[in-house]
Amino acid sequence: MSTPHQILATYWNYVSFKPMQEAIITSVLDGKDTVALLTTGGGKSLCFQVPAMALEGICIVVSPLVALMNDQVKNLQEKGIKALSITGGLAFEEVRTLLDNAIYGNYKFLYLSPERLQQEVVQNSLRQMNINLIAVDEAHCISQWGNDFRPAYRNITVLRELHPLVPVIALTATATPEVLEDTIAQLQMELPAVFKSSFVRENLSYQVYFEEDKLYRLEQLLKKNTGSAIVYVRSRNTAVETATHLQNLGISSSFYHGGISKIDREERLRAWRAGSISTMVATNAFGMGIDHPDVRYVIHIQLPESLESYFQEAGRAGRDGHFANAIVLYSEYDKTLIKKQFIASLPTPKDLKQLYRTLSNYFHVSYGEGEFTQHNFNFTEFCATYSLNSLLTYNGLNTLDRLGVLQLSKEFGRKSKLQFLVPSEKVLDYFKKDILASVIGKTILRLYSGIFDTATFINLELVAKKSGQPIQEVLKVLKQLERDALIDLMIYETDATITFLVPREDDKTINVVAKDVEVLHAKKQEQVKAVLRYVENDSLCRSIQLVSYFGEETLSPCGICSVCASQKTTTNTKETKVIAAAILQLLEENEMSSRVISEKLTFAEAKVLSVLQLLLDSEKIKMNTKHQYFIV
Repeated sequence: MSTPHQILATYWNYVSFKPMQEAIITSVLDGKDTVALLTTGGGKSLCFQVPAMALEGICIVVSPLVALMNDQVKNLQEKGIKALSITGGLAFEEVRTLLDNAIYGNYKFLYLSPERLQQEVVQNSLRQMNINLIAVDEAHCISQWGNDFRPAYRNITVLRELHPLVPVIALTATATPEVLEDTIAQLQMELPAVFKSSFVRENLSYQVYFEEDKLYRLEQLLKKNTGSAIVYVRSRNTAVETATHLQNLGISSSFYHGGISKIDREERLRAWRAGSISTMVATNAFGMGIDHPDVRYVIHIQLPESLESYFQEAGRAGRDGHFANAIVLYSEYDKTLIKKQFIASLPTPKDLKQLYRTLSNYFHVSYGEGEFTQHNFNFTEFCATYSLNSLLTYNGLNTLDRLGVLQLSKEFGRKSKLQFLVPSEKVLDYFKKDILASVIGKTILRLYSGIFDTATFINLELVAKKSGQPIQEVLKVLKQLERDALIDLMIYETDATITFLVPREDDKTINVVAKDVEVLHAKKQEQVKAVLRYVENDSLCRSIQLVSYFGEETLSPCGICSVCASQKTTTNTKETKVIAAAILQLLEENEMSSRVISEKLTFAEAKVLSVLQLLLDSEKIKMNTKHQYFIV
């Protein structure tokens, strides 16, 4: 058995753990039930992956997020670690094969959605496994008081019944004291060791501004930025429009949402991390796996749906420990909009029954069938077909997802069905006259046999990658081949995939979870109220407001948020001038980072950071690309 440090170095190329990680790992290796409440960027995954690697057997990981499961499995596999996942949309025989692999194939990790734990075939296989650890990701989902309550999480207790001696580690980034207590009870944890990192981010300045012309304020903020930035919005259209506006102002930017292809998302993420794009305008789809240290600004130009989601998104700023800003810009209309989006348009059980029946009919799901079947889904087309209210329908789909009735994967997909209509000789003659058509066409012929005999689904992203051509060029060539009567082509574009998680039983399906609908609605209403209280309270330190929401008591104002900064300018001007003079005197000697400046001065770090921000705002100093300040 390798030690945790050896495993960390061998597979992750790190020489040391982040704060609290080692203590959490030691607790797990000692066989204790463990709770890891680590904020965004705290490294939760390693807290179960490292001990699972150190122990004989396989770790069962329960997660509600299919994209996150697939991403973690891919990352583990790239490190040479055997891992697999069983999510929705898999046929029974595929599930059985994967479970056999988990039992006999020397795998270290099996990722499961909570709904899969209900299946008898899964439970029978779990009985046969040598399970070394049960990891519950997004553990707050098991609590009805949690940010993202999912009744299916209650199925996790099956694992405890099958393997009562195996330790459980519960992981989450945001949980109030009430949620934490309920999570421990629901998971039947016995005297767990609880590790809770502080929610205080001393280098992060939380700022809230009432602003009617948000785009102008956004321009002023980003033109001063020397690092990376994220601008969060609520819709795909707003992401595109805002990114275009910033580009026209000369600010390098792009947009990111679930409606762009996987290849485009990966390319834009790489460009943003490399610095060739400074600003990413994104919906909340830009979240999973975003671990970029050089983010100086996270700016919300529309109100977030909850303080839990805001804290996670804001926490992507300043992960390198240097000064960073988390800013909310809002107008009076935003306060009306958030109520309309998240309270006025909440679906009733009656609405959900109608939506569920409509979906089942739309996909031709027979009564008593449909469990774990997956379907491509175009939201706009669906709403237009049945003349549905788009906002109510969208909220209804999300509610059905949380209730475990279906799984909604909000990712853009482009599938095409293609068949060559002429003999291969004629196709090859055509290719001789068109080099681009030859490159793309021959790539398709190599990838898909039988395409002359029958219509075949093809993956356009794969064709683009293998041919080395942009996706738009692939589409252009295929449409050209269709016009020239060489192929029969059908292109399907989807907003998402929907996986039905239970057999169709119409009203009975919704009746089972009707009480949970009321709980979800009450929680959503309280979350919206909490967001509005946060943006409207301009008398209490922003950091104190946020950390107290999560049950952490701190009496010390941060000194650098928008509230503290406004109070300092009116109540403590003398001290501010003294600190500013000391900073300027230091910078006359050399360019310095905020950390070096704080070390050289005797003032509290929070006060130094606050004055640095004031000096930046007054343009007496600037910051270079190495995060060092210098006198203008």
